[in-house]
Amino acid sequence: MTKKFIIAIVVVVLIVIGAIFFTNRDNINLPRQPLTGELTVPEYVRVFLASSVEDNERVPVLVLSAVAGGGCDSASDLETKKSLRGDTLVVDIKGYKFTKGAGGDCPAVILKSRAKVSIDPDWLKQNGDKEIIFELGGDSNKYKISYSTYKVSLAGVQATNVITNRPGYNPSETPITLEMALYPIDVAVMYLAGSVSSAKDYRPAMRDFARTKGFTPAEEIYSGLEQNEKTQFYVVLKNRPMPEPNRGESLGELPSEGVGVYLKQVVSDTDHY
Repeated sequence: MTKKFIIAIVVVVLIVIGAIFFTNRDNINLPRQPLTGELTVPEYVRVFLASSVEDNERVPVLVLSAVAGGGCDSASDLETKKSLRGDTLVVDIKGYKFTKGAGGDCPAVILKSRAKVSIDPDWLKQNGDKEIIFELGGDSNKYKISYSTYKVSLAGVQATNVITNRPGYNPSETPITLEMALYPIDVAVMYLAGSVSSAKDYRPAMRDFARTKGFTPAEEIYSGLEQNEKTQFYVVLKNRPMPEPNRGESLGELPSEGVGVYLKQVVSDTDHY
């Protein structure tokens, strides 16, 4: 008798729970299945200028970046399609494949999806005004790109959801003008280490020092190559191999200045992204 009574109570409880679930089924948040590589179109994309060495030539590169989730999520690189239409380069941003993380104890980091789009330097140097159009989510973002004596400039004309930005800076709501120098691949940079004064121009002393080391000032071979940093000096290496990547090679002390002089490669900065 007792056993039948217990069974009856269990049945009643299950019926009540089922009725409650059925009545409130629209208000109950069931755990969603994680996304598995679904193509996601970002709302905004940031773009900045970098460079890379391709076929023994330094070329400009557009680096695209979009926020894609949190620490437990995963995302592919941004999928893009590049096409040329005369003086216009069109970059169609398709999106990224996103997979939602399982949750739990996730690191407090922002997941980003990126893409690198190389720009043909021969196309860029041709006569005529050049423009780049970024297509994203049905919107067209227009930029003017120009080249003048080793310098590349990217300026916004009309942009809504693809915005130029500098790496390490907070995102801007309006595009900013970006500029970058395309240094020839046989150019290396001399730089100083030690008690360096930011107000002093060391370039004349570094030019003389470079000659004693058998280096040729880059400005003498590449006319128009700007040298704006007061504590750096660009040289062309003729009979000397380039220093190893990401390593400075000591050249000695700058006479009468008490600071060390080092030589390094002009690193392809897209390697950092």
